[in-house]
Amino acid sequence: MLKLNDIRKVHVELTTRCNARCPMCMRNYRGYDYNSGYPLCELSVGDFKKILTPDVLAQLIQPDPPIGDRVPIIYEFRGVAFNGNLGDFASARDAVEIVEYLVEHQVPVIINTNGSVRSPEWWARLALPKVTVGFAIDGLADTHHLYRQDTDWHRIISHAQALIDAGGQAIWRFVPFDHNRHQEQACRDMAAQMGFAKFENIYDGRDRTSVYNRDGTFSHKIGPDPGSLTNQTVHPFLESHITWYDAKTITHHKDTPVLDMQCHHKRNREIYIAADGSVYPCCFLGFYPHTMNHPGNQELAPLVTENNALEYPLEHCLEWFERVEQTWNESSIAAGRTYQCVVTCNRT
Repeated sequence: MLKLNDIRKVHVELTTRCNARCPMCMRNYRGYDYNSGYPLCELSVGDFKKILTPDVLAQLIQPDPPIGDRVPIIYEFRGVAFNGNLGDFASARDAVEIVEYLVEHQVPVIINTNGSVRSPEWWARLALPKVTVGFAIDGLADTHHLYRQDTDWHRIISHAQALIDAGGQAIWRFVPFDHNRHQEQACRDMAAQMGFAKFENIYDGRDRTSVYNRDGTFSHKIGPDPGSLTNQTVHPFLESHITWYDAKTITHHKDTPVLDMQCHHKRNREIYIAADGSVYPCCFLGFYPHTMNHPGNQELAPLVTENNALEYPLEHCLEWFERVEQTWNESSIAAGRTYQCVVTCNRT
């Protein structure tokens, strides 16, 4: 694994708080309120400055160092990316002040957000040099809310417009679903009219699920065949279903042959810092493995030691990464290779 002076990108989750209730987010269970072990917390501007000191920030904008005899792979973005496994950037109290600190040190910033909270004036403050804001807008007013539950499409549009009008860079990030594909061109046209710098299609596997209300009753479907949970009440089988799902998922992959491990952490020269200050090689391993119910966390937890950058030096918090790489010597998940590494970065 990489050392601190090799790192050129830092992925930060400022907060585990979020206003939305997206059905395929780990914050809930298909829209039903359910905390499976993640802490409600966030990084303050003081915490952020303690972890990412000016010296660390300075190295992010330096040329990539070589790794051994290999020619380094140059990726487009170097700097700090704000994107949550659990929380939304705009829900963090000190979000703007933290971005201002990065801009002061000439560090490029990219933000991904649902964009629904705060005011237009707040969003206009993010019109800063080297700052790009990606707004998750999955359709028009009549479809966006089917996945981005509890967000307000009209507010998001007004916030994006305020940022653009103030001179900021905005990206319209669109996840194609069956219910919104017919609106893609209209969204592209609207993005161009508003002054978005770019329109992006996001293909990340979010294409089908059953969706439930906060009380656990069935709400609607996303995708052609969400599976056996349709029209069932969540409450009676929630815990047992999650346990069954995790066991089934790991069992399905346990004998997956490992042919070529293309480590996300190494390829992107990236680390992930969670909202409690804990440090992981990447966001795929950063699901609070000591508590949160997620496939593979049970086997990951024993590998994680002294990784909170609010308690230990950042360099020290990377040392446990070597334990993850050591598992790659095993032939499969069943033999001990880290589950998330295989399902995320194994190239067959």
